[in-house]
Amino acid sequence: MKRASKELKRIARDLLNDRYSIPIGAFLTAGLIPAVLEFPFLLSAGTDTSAMQLTVHLIARFLIALIAHVLETGVIYMHLNMTRKKAYSVSQIFYPLKNGTERYFGAAFLLSLFFVISCLPAAAGGIYFYLAKFSAKTVWILSGAILLSVIFVAVCLLNYNFVSFFLLDYPKMKVWDSFLECRRLMKGNKRRFLFLALSFFGWGFLIFFSFGIASLWVKPYLTQTMVNFYLDCTTELDRIPVRD
Repeated sequence: MKRASKELKRIARDLLNDRYSIPIGAFLTAGLIPAVLEFPFLLSAGTDTSAMQLTVHLIARFLIALIAHVLETGVIYMHLNMTRKKAYSVSQIFYPLKNGTERYFGAAFLLSLFFVISCLPAAAGGIYFYLAKFSAKTVWILSGAILLSVIFVAVCLLNYNFVSFFLLDYPKMKVWDSFLECRRLMKGNKRRFLFLALSFFGWGFLIFFSFGIASLWVKPYLTQTMVNFYLDCTTELDRIPVRD
């Protein structure tokens, strides 16, 4: 059953009703750990940074970003358990670090690689804009390059946003197979997913004007809605009791 965005979000609100404390705790924990790891590198960053220091900082931040992605997968695992009426807790965010860790880091690395490649046109356009003389031509080239990168990033998200879900549901599935399965799942569902993602755009303003405080409620709401979308695509949501 292909549910509309409005219905998926309603089910998410219903599932989170009176249960927000643990999802908020999971979101905070998964966000604070990478922030604490990155804090020393922010302190050591300065204007007179050598090439070696810059390289170390970039590598460290990349590794921290991978850790953040894996912890976010743990948050998804907690939401999946909550939706399936299983036991769930904040500590479940560490599940990917204890079970098949290399698979989750491998998927995070591949996704990061895809996004880096997607951003290459924008980077090339920026370099060209910096080196060439300012003109209408350079502005158009830069704008086109940025637009191309945005399209590539959107294609990656539409095809591979649910890779972590497959790795969680199928512990023996290989990393590359999860990408293939995710792409297969999204056939016929890309437009629905795009509309669902865009429906949360307005919440970004609430987060901004609340200085990030609203994210404590919005992020669990978003994650739960994405979990519902995944389970709807696999038809599992049809077998889970939810309020009409």
